[in-house]
Formats: sequence, structure tokens, C-alpha cells
Amino acid sequence: MFLSRNRRLAAASATVLALVAGSLVVADAALADSAPTAPTNPKTPATVSAVSLPTPQINGVVWTQTVVGNTVFVGGKFSTARPDGALPGRSTVKRSSILAYDIRTGALIAKFAPVLNGQVKTIVPSADKKRLYIGGDFTTVNGTTRNRIAAISPASGNVVSSFRASANKQVSAIAVYGSTVYAGGAFTTMDGRSRVKVAAVSSSKGALTSWAPKLKGGDVTSIAIAPRGTRVVLGGAFTSVNGSSTYGYGLASLVRTTGKTTRWAVDRVVRNAGANSAITSLTATSTGVIGTAFRFGTSGNFEGAFRADWSTGAVRWLETCRGDVYSAAVSGSIVYTAGHAHNCDSVGGFRETKPVTHRRALAFTLAATQKLNDRGSGPNAAFTGRPSPSLLNWYPELTPGTFTGKQQAAWSVAATSKYVLYGGEFTAVNGRPQQGLARFAAPASAAQSTGPVSNGAGFLPTVTSTVPGTATVSWKSNADPDNSTLTYQLYRDSLNDAPLYQVKADSSVWYRPRLSFTDTGLTPGATYSYRIRAIDPYGNAALGDRVSVTIASSAPPAYAASVLADKPTSFWRFGQASGSTVRDETGLAPLTVFGKPVPRAAGSSADRTTATQFTGATSTYAGTAEPSTTTAGAQTIEAWVKVPKGKGGTVVVFGDSIGRTSGATDRMLYVSSKGLPGFDLRSSTTGDLLGRRSIADGMWHQLALTATTKSAQLFVDGKVVASRTAAISLPSRWGYWRVAGDRSTIAKPYLTGTVDDVSLYPRALSSSRIAAHFTASKKAPASK
Repeated sequence: MFLSRNRRLAAASATVLALVAGSLVVADAALADSAPTAPTNPKTPATVSAVSLPTPQINGVVWTQTVVGNTVFVGGKFSTARPDGALPGRSTVKRSSILAYDIRTGALIAKFAPVLNGQVKTIVPSADKKRLYIGGDFTTVNGTTRNRIAAISPASGNVVSSFRASANKQVSAIAVYGSTVYAGGAFTTMDGRSRVKVAAVSSSKGALTSWAPKLKGGDVTSIAIAPRGTRVVLGGAFTSVNGSSTYGYGLASLVRTTGKTTRWAVDRVVRNAGANSAITSLTATSTGVIGTAFRFGTSGNFEGAFRADWSTGAVRWLETCRGDVYSAAVSGSIVYTAGHAHNCDSVGGFRETKPVTHRRALAFTLAATQKLNDRGSGPNAAFTGRPSPSLLNWYPELTPGTFTGKQQAAWSVAATSKYVLYGGEFTAVNGRPQQGLARFAAPASAAQSTGPVSNGAGFLPTVTSTVPGTATVSWKSNADPDNSTLTYQLYRDSLNDAPLYQVKADSSVWYRPRLSFTDTGLTPGATYSYRIRAIDPYGNAALGDRVSVTIASSAPPAYAASVLADKPTSFWRFGQASGSTVRDETGLAPLTVFGKPVPRAAGSSADRTTATQFTGATSTYAGTAEPSTTTAGAQTIEAWVKVPKGKGGTVVVFGDSIGRTSGATDRMLYVSSKGLPGFDLRSSTTGDLLGRRSIADGMWHQLALTATTKSAQLFVDGKVVASRTAAISLPSRWGYWRVAGDRSTIAKPYLTGTVDDVSLYPRALSSSRIAAHFTASKKAPASK
């Protein structure tokens, strides 16, 4: 049993916020991973491990995968295969755009080696698993003429001589039902007869049937058939089917026996077709179909994945992460996708970054668990409020390749109940060389070798001592590619002792909130060292290096002591001698200074330190370097400002960006162009608070705001100058605190004035406490 003492945790909330252009929006995180606390909850199913297991490699690209029993069949464009761990060109064997390996061991199956003269785009087994139907660009298989579609033996790879279908151009999609094989692609003839983009042939001999829907526009990329064979669903870039673009624009539901178009609700929701958008894949499940899509330009309206039921095509959910999605597979209660998502704000996930970070493999709940919240001006904004799955904490890293020239990583994903398989042109998985194929397994079948990603000098605590006898230790939470909840152990001086403090907290590879602990009963003037260990549910651990601190011997100024007594979440005194960092007295969130403000300006009488003068220049401000969350339901913001006559601007604000002007802001404390103190809450419909007397007089003033869901008060120099009693929305937000500058339509965006002693509190301080802070400054009202 671990022991701890002096326990107090001031941790950032693990609630995840989605920030979109024009608004700050709340979304709940799904803390599901390979070891969730509630694996039977549809919101938190257990994912496979992010560990990449031994798998063959190829020297090109994988387009398709299918699993038959314990064998994985792989198609693409490649000429050799090699074992796991082998470098390019080493230990290779010939494989002509198709191979097979054992799903349990990752071992290449030697006897399956058909020879094709062109790439393979699709592989589908027959109902009895005795044949594989393959499609692509090949014209011969094992020396036998087979034009772009063929049947081969899954055991030997030999051509099934009786199946003689023939297409004049690429076959990229195949589906089988009963005695019929449905094929789609770019062809215009099948067996020498007109069949544009789609056709049906007999499964025994490949003889052309009369099934002949009329398509126009782009190619067919995918085909899914309802379990009872009631309908065939086509996906692709085509713009009309059987004369209809209403129920035939990139998606079409057809009567399986006649090829006639039937109404299907999702057709009216997802509208992707033409040259720059398409449905990229369709995956049939027992309850419905999972589709994936890409869009670029104006010919489509959707990028992401969707789930629709079989009977009516009703949309069960939309996943609107921005970035193309190429393939999806279902394993249990989870949908795994392959693509290059770069912004999952709308489902409560990672935001856009600069430079852009692409996530090539993602996992979502099969169930709809929330509502989409994309209220900005992005391409998927029209879907706000529709049902959505949750993004799960599963983030293997796939390094994009160069084979296709499109700078992609994964193009295909397939799954069973125990394994998830990725294929594409990637060159490494989780930083380890691995080309084209990757195999992930449920924890029971995988070596759990992943763990917290940061250690040593990359996992250092920040230690401050402001009050004699105490030290505040804070640290940026670690991250694990397949575990949300990590255990943190804080050690003082020696690892041989029991941890000083232990806590569990949630994080992800894209959101790592800071945690803190205050150690008391220390000897003033003495030096202590601290270090942090992070442990995942499987016992994998990361240990950070030591950081030392000398304990304060003298008490802080009266004003600082008064602030610290109210336990702020951040307290920036702006007394830095130089450099671009303003220390946070709580240790949680230092500020980074941008632009060219003037440090070491004369400070307010509230403190013994200097202040920072801001010039009003664009992008001259200070902001937290790491994202954090605001508290829900209550907030206090306090700052000291000195504003020249006729000047003003943003004093403190919470924004959705750092390093540039935010797309959206909230909780803004400001001085108007007329010098009036004000507060604006963008999430509320009650309007802002505005004082009646100018404080742009070249003198120091204490400016404070307290807010709850029922009321708000604005203070100047310890006294209420404006208040309102009304319902106020104060949800938790995810973003960056900024001082002296950000987007504003009610004040000058960037402050011309001097700032000192900014503090934040996770609750509404009483009027008496605000007044007490002012009294502790020993400053007369309106003095210079």
C-alpha cells in the first residue's frame, strides 16, 4: 500500500473541450482505452492495444485486406514481402501485389503466392470461403488471362478456371450474395457488353447477368449488401444512378434483384460525388452500413464517417473529424478508421494544430453517444446537433510513406473480434520501422509494452516555494497511446521511500492537463528535490528527472499572501527580470510573452515586484503555453492595470488559440475605448457588465470579476461597479488564458497599458475577499 501525506491536489479538470472558429464549445471526453473502468458501457468499450505486433512488410502500398479464418489476405501494389523487423531489401521474397499471413503469429504463408501483373484493389471471399474474388488492374493471374477480375483458391492461390468474368477497366469493389458477384469500379464493359461502373455476374462461372443500373459521373469505390439481400448499396464519385442525383449522388441504394433505385435517407444527408469528393468505403454490418468519405472543394458536403441502418438508411451517427477517411472496420463495439484526421473538435477530440498533426488511425464507439458540436464555419458545420460517436483513446503512430506520392499512411483497415489490421504505405509504426502492414490485438493477445510516452528530462515537475515551509509541485500529465487513466507518484528526495503523494488522472496524447500538490512542514532555507513517476494500468512506468527547490524563508508581500490564501489556480505577478516567461506562483501555468512588451515597468503598490507594459501592438500579449480548462459554473478573474487616458484593450481573456489571434474568446475582462472597465461572457445571452467611470487615468486600479450561473459582479478597487442577477452559462472551456491581447469586438484587441498581479480562481470570491485583497495592497483608491 502506498502512503501519502499532506494531500492536496489542484488538478485541471479532465473534461475535454472542443474549440471551433467563431465559438467555444463543450464536449465530453470518452475515457475509453484498452483498460477502461467501465468496459460494458457503450461509451467506453475496451480498444485493442496500440502495440504493433510482428507482421510481414511490403515494398509498396496495401489497398485491401480480408480475413478468412486465421488467414489475412492482403492486396495492393507491391513486388516483395519481408519479415517483421527486416530492413528494406533484406530477407525479401517475391509477392505480386497479393499475399497471405497468419493473423495469430504474423507469419507469412509461403504456399500462397499468386503471380499477378497488376495491382489488387479488392479481395472478397465466397460464402463458403472456398474462393477469393479479386479485382484490380491486372490482366493475368499465374499466366492465365484474367481481365481485372478473377476467382482464386485461398489455399493455393491457383486460378479458378471456371470463373471467366472480364472487365475493360479497373475493378475496385466486389460484394457477394448467394450465387451472384457484384462488381464496381471504372469499367464500362463487362464480358464485352455495356456495364458502366457496376455489374453483376454469376459466382460460379462469371457469366454476366441482366442486373444493370445506369450510372453517370465518377467511379464506384465500394459495394455493401444488406444481410438478407434486400438491397445493394453503392458508394463512389458517381453523380447519378438510374437518372436520379437525389438518390444517386455518391451513394445509392438499389434493389438487389432488379437494380432499381430505392429511397435511402442518408443519400439526402451525405452528398459527396464528382471530381473532388466521394464515398471511399462501405462496410456492411448486421445492423447497418458504415461509410467513409473525403471532400475537397465544393462538390461534396462531408468528410469523416457515418453509420446508417439498412431498412431506411436513417443516419445513426456522423463522425465529422476533418480530414479524409479511406476505410473503416468494426470490432465488437468499436469502429476503427484509416485516414488522416487533423481536427476532431466536433466529437470532443483533438483540435487543429500548427503545424498540422494528422492522426492516421482512430477508434470510435459503434454506438451514438453524444451530439456533434461543430458550430463554426467549417465544412461540417451544417451537421451540428446530429448524433455522433465518441472518439476513444487509441493513438498508434503511423509514419506516412512516399510510394503513391500522396503522403498518406493507412489506406485500409480490417478487423476481427480480437485483431485490428492496418494496411497502406506507412514506413513505421510507433517510431519503429514497419512498412505497409500493422497488426494490433486485444490486450489478452498483445504484449502490453506501450506506456507513458515522456520520461527523464521530458517529464520534469515545476517546483515553487513562495510561502515559508511549503513547496508547490506541479507537472504536465503524461500520455499513453492506449490508456487514458494513469497513476502518478510524487517522490521527495529518495525513491526508496514511499511516495509523498499518489493520484490517478486522465490525459491523452493531445491533451495533458497539469496536476499539482503542495508539500508542507518543510524547513525554510533548506533544499529538497522532487520527481514524478507515471504508471499505466499494466504497470508500464515512466520516471522523470529530479528538480530541486530552496524553501522560502520570508513571507510574501501582504497582497500576494492575501491572494494565495484564497487558493488561486494561477497567479502571475509579472515580476520577471527578463525573458519570455512569467512564472505562475501556483506552478501550474506559466505565461509565455509574445511580441515586444516592456518588462520591469514600475509595478503596482499591491506588490514588491515590477510589472509589464504592453504597447497595444498587434500580437503583443502573454498567454499560457499549454491548453487548460476553465472551471464550470463559477469564476473569479482579478488583475491590476494602469491605462493611459484614451487607451484601453483586452486585459484578461480565455481564447481558443496561442501564438496568433483566437477564432473565439470567452470570459473577457477589458477596458473599453472610453476607459470603462467591462466584462464580456460570450457563452451568456445576458450581455456584458460595464462600469460607469473611466479608469483610463494613468493610475493603478484593481479590476476583478466574479461570476456564477446566477449572477455576476464587476469590481474596481475593491468595490462593485456593475452587477447582474440572471441565468448565466458558465460551462467548462478548453483553451488558453491570455493577458493583454486577443480577438475582441467590444474593445481594442491588444491592450495599451501596464499589467501586474493577475490571478484566477475556480469559484466566485465573496465581495469581502475582493475588498480584502485591495486592502492588503495598502493602496489608496486612484493613486499613482
